[in-house]
Parts: sequence; structure tokens; C-alpha cells
Amino acid sequence: MSLFLLRFLCEKGQVNPEGINVATLKGKAVRSKDVELRDTYFEDAGERLWDRSRHDGYATVPKTMPLVMRALDELSKGKPLGQTYFALFCATWDNGFVRLGRSTDLPYASGFTGARGVRVWQERMKLLESFGFVEIAESGGQKFGLAFLPNPNIALLGLWEKKKAQGSGPFDPPGLGGLQEATMSAFLERAIDVGANDVTRAHAKLNAERRKADADQTKPMKGRPRRPKPAKG
Repeated sequence: MSLFLLRFLCEKGQVNPEGINVATLKGKAVRSKDVELRDTYFEDAGERLWDRSRHDGYATVPKTMPLVMRALDELSKGKPLGQTYFALFCATWDNGFVRLGRSTDLPYASGFTGARGVRVWQERMKLLESFGFVEIAESGGQKFGLAFLPNPNIALLGLWEKKKAQGSGPFDPPGLGGLQEATMSAFLERAIDVGANDVTRAHAKLNAERRKADADQTKPMKGRPRRPKPAKG
């Protein structure tokens, strides 16, 4: 493969005909340079770090997560949701699923203690559900029994589209007006930078749908408009 083609596909974030994921190759090259630079300044760093290839007990986290957490806090002004969501995400096993009844430490990990802390945590969970970041199901008589976490990147993109469609409000769900354009810009830039193809594909699809809708609105009506018939009598 030519260097020109490799660079072109890398910029587009595509896979070439030989099945080489260019974004992955680019990431490996960056990581290799970072490791070399790290070892230059930090002695025995490779032995002292936490490495998921050598240590168990981890959850795979999208690199956009810090900005997703910031957006969640903006959506729920005065009732931060970022830490609650992150604790919930880390309770999964890369399957988007949590048995809430078996995770009694979730309220504490979210920053809430005591009986009142559990109630506050449940309120935060309901807010997360209202924004589409979690789906909750009863289980064994427990109202908060099971939870499913959809793709947070797609959930956030959907909320941003809703906000733009609703203009200056009123907003549904409530709190949507708090989502900041600066945060969404940073989120999209970060997604592109790390090769988050779920975000780039979904965003491209939304843009295409918006352009089509705008084009449909500007199309002239076909045929001559019918004249109303004169009234009898």
C-alpha cells in the first residue's frame, strides 16, 4: 500500500481493501512513541503502571467518558450525575448490564452515604433514566433491580439533537437547556481524535438527515395549485 493511500485512509478513518484498520495503526504508532517518551522520564514505568493485559478486574471505558460526565453534570445542574454514572459504568462487565440489587456499594461509590444517601442515589438513577443513559427494570420485588446502559456517546448525541430541535425551549426532558455547545464541541473533537467511529458515523447520519429535511422544505410544489371552486347559489 502506498504511503499516500495510507495517509488518505487515516484521515478518513476508513479500512483499506486489505482489511487494515488505519485508525488502529495510527493509534499503535502514537502509543509506541508515548511509551518511549514515558520511559525516558519515568524509571521502570512499565512495571509500576496498571496494565489491563496483566491485571484483571477492569471495565472498558470510552475515551470520551470525561466529557460525557461533564455533559451529565450540565444536564442536571445542582444534582451532579457524572460520578453516579461512572460508578454504574464501572460495575458492568463490558455488557452494559448491572444487577443493582447485588451492588450495594453503588450509592457509596457515587458519593452518597446512609439511608438518605440511598434515596439520593435512586433519584440520580431516575434522572439518568430520563436522559436516556440507563434503563431500569424491577427484579425480585426490587424497584431498582436491574440496569442496562446504552451507548453513552449515542445517548449524548441524541440529546444534543433534541436541544437543537427545541430551540430556546421549553425543553423536554427538563434540564436539556443546560447542555453547553462548548462541551459538545469538545466531545465531538475528542471523538474524532480517538477514532470513535460510533460517534462520527452517527453524527454524519444526523447531518445527512438534516440536510435532506432542509432540502425537502425548499423544494417547489409540483404542478399548478388548484383554484377553489366558486360557491353555488
